[in-house]
Amino acid sequence: MSGGASTLKFTVDPSTQASWGAPTRQQSSNMRGLIRSGKVLLGQVLSFPSRQVAKTLAVTGADWIWIDAEHVAWSQKLLVDVIQIINHESGGKMIPIVRVPSKTAFEYMAWCLDAGAGGIIIPHVETVEEIAAVAGACRFPPAGHRSYPPFTYLPGLTDATPEGESVFSLANKHVAIIPQIESRVGIQNIDSIMQMEEVDAVMIGAGDLRLDMGMSVGFVGEEPEFVAAMSRVTAMSKRYNKSLVGVAMGTFMLEERLKQGFTVLVNTIDLYALAFTTVTELGTARAAVEAYFDKSHSGAVHANGDV
Repeated sequence: MSGGASTLKFTVDPSTQASWGAPTRQQSSNMRGLIRSGKVLLGQVLSFPSRQVAKTLAVTGADWIWIDAEHVAWSQKLLVDVIQIINHESGGKMIPIVRVPSKTAFEYMAWCLDAGAGGIIIPHVETVEEIAAVAGACRFPPAGHRSYPPFTYLPGLTDATPEGESVFSLANKHVAIIPQIESRVGIQNIDSIMQMEEVDAVMIGAGDLRLDMGMSVGFVGEEPEFVAAMSRVTAMSKRYNKSLVGVAMGTFMLEERLKQGFTVLVNTIDLYALAFTTVTELGTARAAVEAYFDKSHSGAVHANGDV
């Protein structure tokens, strides 16, 4: 799209993505503001622990990218490097969010936020006490007890902020805290969790939730208990005006999540894209080869496959 007013009403206009960036690339972009913009956010997952994959995905135009450090054994240095690569390669247009290894991985939260992550996804959250501990680690005083980042905070170089703000006050306004609910207990407590001011959005781990309920793994389902849980999630998100985060790959799942009130979506996962696109392309190529020689009747290929 070039020139004129944007025709995008419900998603983020790519030409405005950079407006959610931080004053410097060392600081966290404004994920909290983006979540509260009222737009449906489109994102992707980075699971390959690779600088090159990060560079490639950073220029694809997603609003945000979820770096998974729960199920992938990232080295701390590589994780920090990839956050910075995404901030720089995307020109501040794509906001990196990290799912940390656990709800008590406070050191990872500090490393990721100091590197410029725009938010933290906390897996397996079930209580308000767990979120309060995370918020304390992710917010600077007086809102929390996060330490100032001495190796990325360089006075006069990386501390540019709007008038009236500091690096610390701006980070508290920008960094999103996103608990992931993925158990029966979490669903039971979702009312009190949604009420917390510290919570910016809630991610629903549908796969683990279904496993916890004794169901087959998957992102969607029609079982009464699962449907009731998702309906409760939708109702609480509306009551407390909290965004929902979830996986929505393909038109069917996307429409299902939009119907349930999800507005922060994962639309592609690097592992799935590589594996299933490769399978599809191989199948297409195999069928094309067979069709070509069936049509040509050239005899160029013998029945045993020899040329």
